[in-house]
Amino acid sequence: VSTQSTGKLKRFEAEKKMDPGRKIVITNKSHNNFKPSNVSREQMYTTKAEREEKLRNKRTRLDADAVESMILRAFKKHQYISQKHLVSITGQPEAYLKEFLHKMCVYNQKTPHKNTWELKPEYRYYETDAAGPAEDS
Repeated sequence: VSTQSTGKLKRFEAEKKMDPGRKIVITNKSHNNFKPSNVSREQMYTTKAEREEKLRNKRTRLDADAVESMILRAFKKHQYISQKHLVSITGQPEAYLKEFLHKMCVYNQKTPHKNTWELKPEYRYYETDAAGPAEDS
C-alpha cells in the first residue's frame, strides 16, 4: 500500500469529520404551522348528531325506592343475574347500581353461578305454586 493513497484517505476522513451533519436549507415556500387546539379527538371526528345521541343515551339515577323495586322485579324472574344484565334491565349507571347490589345481594364467585348476583335471604320472595301441599290446621 502506498503512502500517497493512505494520505488521501486520511485527508478525506478529516474533511468528513469537519463537515456538519445537518445543513440549513432556505426555501421560498410558505409552511402551514398548525397550532394546538382545545378540541378533543372525539369532538373532531364525530358529528353533532352523534354527540347529541350520546347525551340522550346517558344513564340517569332514579330514586332509591324505584331502583330497589326494579332489582326485586328482576330477581323474581331469575335467581342469579349478572351485573351487566342488571344494568341493562334497570338503565342505571353501573356504580350507582353496585351500591344497591352490595346492600341487597350476594356476589357468587364459585362455579355453578360464577360472577352473578343473588338476593340476600332477607330480600328473597319467590312465589310458591298455588297447587302446592296444603297445610292442615
